[in-house]
Amino acid sequence: MSKRVHTREAQRQRTEFYESGKILDADPATRHLSVCWICTLRIDYEQAPGTTTDSHTLDHYYPVEDFPELQNDPDNFRHAHFDCNSSRGKGDAERGLGDPMPAWWG
Repeated sequence: MSKRVHTREAQRQRTEFYESGKILDADPATRHLSVCWICTLRIDYEQAPGTTTDSHTLDHYYPVEDFPELQNDPDNFRHAHFDCNSSRGKGDAERGLGDPMPAWWG
């Protein structure tokens, strides 16, 4: 049985985290803070969260299944692609799944 708890507060935090990533992505000086923490590639913030493989999803550094007390802890939140987060599951992230962004991108 899942240890994940769905509340209005959790949804508010998800929305707020997505919006903060979108703001960071819009500024080339802070864009590096909004990329997928798993593959380090840029996230498509134009798509609604969780709707495409490259769209945003909130990932938990420490999986909720193992650390339910950290589910709503913002220090445990990471920006991730929907696909990277789904592929990771609750296992360790295999960092560097994609190519790093070229210097001219930023």
